[in-house]
Amino acid sequence: MFQMYVVTDKNNIVILNGTQESFRCRQRCINSDGSKVPSFRFVSYRSMMKEARKNKQKVYKGFKYDTIAKL
Repeated sequence: MFQMYVVTDKNNIVILNGTQESFRCRQRCINSDGSKVPSFRFVSYRSMMKEARKNKQKVYKGFKYDTIAKL
């Protein structure tokens, strides 16, 4: 299990726990109509802590991100 820090569209930070295959599947995924799924915006731990303190952003913790790759 990896712990990744992701910035949302509203500039909040979400901590996701998941596998490497799950994150890779999300980054390369295509919808059924052929459009690309928006990629996660990953940030490092250090920049996450700095931005959260500076902008007083909310940090949401403890979400499990586990997807099944489509073959």
